[in-house]
Order: sequence, then structure tokens, then C-alpha cells
Amino acid sequence: MTERNMKILIVDDEETIGRALKTGLEMNGFTVRYESCSTGVIAVCLEFHPDLVLLDIGMPVKDGGLVASELRNHQALRNTPVIFLSSLVNKEEAQQNTSGDILLSKPIPIAELVLKIRAVLHNKAV
Repeated sequence: MTERNMKILIVDDEETIGRALKTGLEMNGFTVRYESCSTGVIAVCLEFHPDLVLLDIGMPVKDGGLVASELRNHQALRNTPVIFLSSLVNKEEAQQNTSGDILLSKPIPIAELVLKIRAVLHNKAV
């Protein structure tokens, strides 16, 4: 699997950040879809078939934790990797995360994000 075949769904209510991430990931060869609303993520995933979801934690209506729970409880989507993004934690706090989920602090340099995405997708393919 090459980046050109990898689909990334970004869900972030902060449009400036979401669009910047989309542009940066597309420049690195990923196929990217950006959604600013967390309420339709299941439907979007079923239509777009992302290899990975970048999910903001702090969003109105449905926060990232609830969306991730819905993904994990959906038969067709439960194995879709999720990387959480949050401006509520700094880089050190994100690195100390012990939940087993991948948590990255925003803003994040695109090069660092690309490396993390590649590592997650490589582990999924193994």
C-alpha cells in the first residue's frame, strides 16, 4: 500500500486546521476528505472507506471520544485506525497518554503527522 492509495478522513470543527491538514497530507500523496461536523462520520466512512481517521477530540454535538466509540462499535468500521488530535493537551501530555489510543497535540507539523500515519498504517497492514 502506497500513500497514493491511502485514504485519510479528517474530522475537525476548526476549519482552518482541518483544511491545512488536508492540504499538507495531500501534498504528501494521501487521498484526503475533510469534514467539519462530527455527526455524520459513520455515513462518511461507509461512503469514503478511509484507511485512517484523524479525529479532533473537542467538538460540539459529538466529541471525538464518542465518534471513536461509534466507529469501534460498527461492524464494518471497527478496525479503522483512529488518531486523536487535540489542542487541549501539549506535546508532553500527549506523549504520556496511557489509554492505548494515539493522541497528538495540535498544531502538529505535517512531517510529524505523516510519519505517525505511516507507522499506524504499516502496523495495520502487518
